[in-house]
Amino acid sequence: MSTGQIIGLTLQGAVFLVWAGLMFSVISTMRDRAQARTGRLYNGPRTFVTEIKVWLRNPDDKSMRNAFGFVTLCMFLMSAQSALMA
Repeated sequence: MSTGQIIGLTLQGAVFLVWAGLMFSVISTMRDRAQARTGRLYNGPRTFVTEIKVWLRNPDDKSMRNAFGFVTLCMFLMSAQSALMA
């Protein structure tokens, strides 16, 4: 494995860790909001879909949406680059 491949793989791993952290934060936010709105500890898929819609439209979440979209795009581009370079 060359030095370039090692650096690329390390960067991909770092981007994935950032993406996973953002995803955990997004899902946590949605779960907390659903619990506050419904008063139930465990909510079903319909509530989750409703919370996704709220999260996508809420102006307070714009920075989180932008960060999540950017990191997701970076992850896809890095994966495509490594697939094309192989």
